[in-house]
Amino acid sequence: MYLFYGESFRLIEEEIKKVVKESPNVLTIDLEASSLKEIIEEATYVSMFQEQKYLIVRNANFFTTAKSKTKEEEIELFLKYMQNPVSLTTILFTSPFKVDARKKIYKEFSKTYKVINCSITDRNDLINKIRDMVFKQKFKIDNETILYIMESCQNNFDLIYNELEKIFLYYVEPQKIELQDVVNIVSRTLMDNNFKFVEAVIKKDGREALKILEDLYVLKVEPIALILLLAREYRLMLSIETLLRGGYPKATISKQLGLQDWQIDKLIRNMNSYNEEDLKTYLKEIASIDYRVKSGLGDAYTELKAFLLKVFMP
Repeated sequence: MYLFYGESFRLIEEEIKKVVKESPNVLTIDLEASSLKEIIEEATYVSMFQEQKYLIVRNANFFTTAKSKTKEEEIELFLKYMQNPVSLTTILFTSPFKVDARKKIYKEFSKTYKVINCSITDRNDLINKIRDMVFKQKFKIDNETILYIMESCQNNFDLIYNELEKIFLYYVEPQKIELQDVVNIVSRTLMDNNFKFVEAVIKKDGREALKILEDLYVLKVEPIALILLLAREYRLMLSIETLLRGGYPKATISKQLGLQDWQIDKLIRNMNSYNEEDLKTYLKEIASIDYRVKSGLGDAYTELKAFLLKVFMP
């Protein structure tokens, strides 16, 4: 069994592929729609052909700091399953939230099974990851261009991944990626509009947020960027709320989150319009939207609009 957690859907998918490889016997289950008891029942079912089976379990938030609908009796049932798991079934749990090391279920799971953090928090690690992606496609890139991409995408790996895909398609064949080409491809104006949308949502300016969303739809802006940026903002506010409650000074919070003091101040001001449960609920909903869109189960603009209407007109 495995537990993959972190804000990056792409990095989680990379880790899953390393385990599942090309197996045709893969089943994906969302704990938002199913129960942990149903997961255990599926895990214990073995086909007559005795094939290795892989269960990908999305939103396994009972391991994390996020609120989970999983019942205590189901967790006790899973603790028993962990003691004698079915060898022909591999379970891969995923969650966009940070694990809660205080929970009994996490402590017991991590003693025997693999837990992998799928986040890139170190700037140099992110630079190396970008360089590896570029070189894997047989392109060349300099540090200045890498830093421009990172800045334009707010150091969000999933956004960076999307932009690199565009850049690779822009060139007919592998060559050196030029900064000016990247500037043209990664439109600063569109990125600014993305950030204005997120700011309007965070400030609960529903009219402005819906107007910008309609404009971006007309401009055919990649909507996944809006989802990722919004998730990042909620996640940062929730992290700051937790750290402030733990008595950490602002300087320590800035260093731990890799943000400037003015960014921390802005996030704290925005937090005044929310309570902790609001932030957890919105982040959970955004994570679900992200999963549905990337899995082809929903349209990004429709999902975002429905989310906005729920936030502004509950």
